[in-house]
Amino acid sequence: MSSSVRSTRRSAWDFRRDIATARVLTQLGLDHGVPIDHTLRHTGITRTQLEAEHGDIEALQEVQLIRNLIHDLPHVPTLGLQAGTRYHLTTYGMWGYAVLSSRTLGEALSMASRMINQTFALSTNRVEHKDGLVVSTFLADHLPPDVRQFVIDRDRAAAVQLQREVLGQPMHYVQLHMRRPQPAPEVVQAYTSLFGVAPEFGQAADCGAFDPASMDTPLPPADGHTLALCEAISRKLLESRHPRTGTPAVVRDRLLRVPGRIPDMEEIAAEMAITSRTLRRHLTAEGVTFRALLEEVRTTLAEELMRTATMTHGEIAERLGYADVTTFIEAFRRWKGMAPTAFRRANGLTHTGARSPRRRFVPQAVEAASSTAA
Repeated sequence: MSSSVRSTRRSAWDFRRDIATARVLTQLGLDHGVPIDHTLRHTGITRTQLEAEHGDIEALQEVQLIRNLIHDLPHVPTLGLQAGTRYHLTTYGMWGYAVLSSRTLGEALSMASRMINQTFALSTNRVEHKDGLVVSTFLADHLPPDVRQFVIDRDRAAAVQLQREVLGQPMHYVQLHMRRPQPAPEVVQAYTSLFGVAPEFGQAADCGAFDPASMDTPLPPADGHTLALCEAISRKLLESRHPRTGTPAVVRDRLLRVPGRIPDMEEIAAEMAITSRTLRRHLTAEGVTFRALLEEVRTTLAEELMRTATMTHGEIAERLGYADVTTFIEAFRRWKGMAPTAFRRANGLTHTGARSPRRRFVPQAVEAASSTAA
């Protein structure tokens, strides 16, 4: 394998990813009649890992899992597209919260692009302004040839799924290009149905183009189902660290109800059909204050967004309801006894977007195929 391929792998796609991606892919196989243990062969992933609530796997383990699916289901030409549509906002954990709490479409797409590059994607994604359009390009030449098309299909479909859940509909593509030759009519139809426009095949790159004017569009409110899912993500995180019951639990749930918008005490009291004075009395009786609950929510979300969403301090400040980043930094220093930058450094999070190096797993079949690709 060439040094350039090794370098690209380390910096762009070869990071450990959440075990959730293996669950998505094994379930896809199971739905097509492939037993889970068969899909996991030669990956080094165990059923125990797959069923655990937390955990992660190597990128090359996922490559081998994908190779197994392709081998077992050669008669399903839309397999990659089917896989991509199974990745939902909640699959990405706090990344889903980060995207949904964006202010504009452009901000959400930027966040989603970073999500694709730092969560489950094996391709890399580049977004740029070109010829008066916003062009999103997916790259996969660093991968073994036998899994590239599946990965491109999977990762592009996952991006469209995110767009649907954030916007209520997919982005309006001005152009949709694919490098692959013209496929069978059923595959063309699957692409057209998913993207909302017929793709042009045999092109120089796998990319889609949008009108840049749409980037300033305010993000529409998410529907009740999506909001409930994102609230559940945040609630689960907080409950794992600071269990609450009674009135404090109700107040904290309301603080989490709308991603990126934290209500004040008066608003929450009104929702509960009581006065803020009564709410304060109930909380005091249970040994907590509104400010303590608010800071509990903010400090937990801030830390998690740093750890898993690798957001900038400014982006986090906006989502936690601070008027500016300076106020957020001062608050964080009060919570943790150090500035956010020092906290990142102390926890190995200095460079946003970087992943901590872990033990590498290299299946022999994957390594051989990668060498061939190089």
